[in-house]
Amino acid sequence: MKRATRADKALVTAILTQSFAHNRSVLAAVRRKGDTQKHIRGLMEYAFELCIRYGDVLLSDDRQGCALLLYPDRKPENLYTRWLDLRLVWQSIGWKNLAKVKARRQLVQAVRPEVPMAYLWFIGVQPDRRRGGTGGKLLQEVKHIAEKMQRPVYLETSAPENVHWYNKAGFRTYAVTDIEYKLYYLTTSAEAIPWLAGA
Repeated sequence: MKRATRADKALVTAILTQSFAHNRSVLAAVRRKGDTQKHIRGLMEYAFELCIRYGDVLLSDDRQGCALLLYPDRKPENLYTRWLDLRLVWQSIGWKNLAKVKARRQLVQAVRPEVPMAYLWFIGVQPDRRRGGTGGKLLQEVKHIAEKMQRPVYLETSAPENVHWYNKAGFRTYAVTDIEYKLYYLTTSAEAIPWLAGA
C-alpha cells in the first residue's frame, strides 16, 4: 500500500469511475444527460483534488484499488476550494441538479457528527479484480492511518450489500436515512453508537 501522488491522478480516477459506475448515490449526484461516465470522472477528479491536499489518497500495491480519505476539519473555505466546487457543478452535477445535491449534503452533514475524523469518501477496486482481497487491505490501511492519528473513520454507503463487508472490518451503522435510496452511515467510533459506548 502506498500514498498516491499527483502522477497517479488518472489511474485513481479511472479506478473510481469504473467502481462507482452503477452506484445509486453517485448516479443521483451527477448529470444523467450526456456522457454519464465523464460526469462521474469529474466527480472523482474533484474528490482526488481535495483528498490529495487535505487528506490521503491510497493506492494498492497492485495498482488495482484505491481509497480517498478526507480530513474535513483541515479543508479550508478559500478561493481554490470554491473554484473546485464551481468546476464540479459545471462538469458533473449541472445547475438543474444542484439544489438536490445541496439538500443531500445538508442531510448528511446533519447526521454526521462534527468531530475530527478520517472521512472515507471513496474506496474502489477495478471490477474484474474484486473479491481478491485488495479492498480489504485498503480498508485495513485506512483504519491504521486513522488510529495513528487518533481519529475515528466515518463513511456513508448507498450499497446495502457493502454494509456487511464494513461490519466484518469493525465498522458499525449509526444511522440510516431514506431519500431516493437508503443511505447507511458507518463508523469505527464507539462514541457515535450509544449501545457500543455503554450509554
